[in-house]
Amino acid sequence: MRKVFIGGILFIGGMIGTAILVAVAGIVPADGWVTPPGRFVCTVLQNGTAFPLLISLLLLVGGFIILAKEYFKKEN
Repeated sequence: MRKVFIGGILFIGGMIGTAILVAVAGIVPADGWVTPPGRFVCTVLQNGTAFPLLISLLLLVGGFIILAKEYFKKEN
């Protein structure tokens, strides 16, 4: 039960952080961008939110992995 709580907190925290940073990238678009990375990536890099976005995504994935492990764990 404790791991489910920790995984849920990590998952929700990562989801909220990612949503906020994606919204910031949508509100303040980049002035110019190149096609291979795209407008979103250029906006994230220009605003300096790449590292916080990466941390939020890691929290999201980490929480999901913990929740998935606990869901598929076999009880004795």
